[in-house]
Amino acid sequence: MAPGAAVMERLEARGRDRSERAAADAAARLGARLREAYPELGVEVAPEQVVVRGRGLGRRMLADPALRWLGGLLR
Repeated sequence: MAPGAAVMERLEARGRDRSERAAADAAARLGARLREAYPELGVEVAPEQVVVRGRGLGRRMLADPALRWLGGLLR
């Protein structure tokens, strides 16, 4: 393997690690803000995923724009 290729592999690995940490951090922040804003809903957070559950959630999503665009809670 050429020396330049090894450097690129390390850079790619470092970038991948940082992006995975950033995704996990964003999911954790979103989960925390959802729990705070909607304590009656069930919120589960995985490293890169947030699952929201609750009775009547579909109807609430239609009525509440914040539930349709959860990314707005990360501002």
